[in-house]
Amino acid sequence: MDQDLFGKKLAQYAGKKPKHFLQIDGFYYGEGYDGYFSPDGDGDSIKARSTVELMDGAAVRVLIPIDTNPFVAARLIKKIAKRLEQRPELIDLAKPEPEENHLLHEDCPF
Repeated sequence: MDQDLFGKKLAQYAGKKPKHFLQIDGFYYGEGYDGYFSPDGDGDSIKARSTVELMDGAAVRVLIPIDTNPFVAARLIKKIAKRLEQRPELIDLAKPEPEENHLLHEDCPF
């Protein structure tokens, strides 16, 4: 990472108060995945957990890495929206909990 950018980002966040978020991650494992999580028929898996970050939060924020296939991203976003409609109580994972509970996650197979 560019050290100048890294330093600027650290300075920007240094005075911010930590904020609690629900973090929902969509993963594409592709065909033939033989790992811990159970992807669906498309090779996708959705995980939800609480996290504490120093960034400001919009009502909803989606971050897509530059190397992600845009069609995979669109498919995962739709699945995340469907899961939240089915399980609105997932937002409760964002509530402040004792530190040991921040690593809880839910495997959300489809």
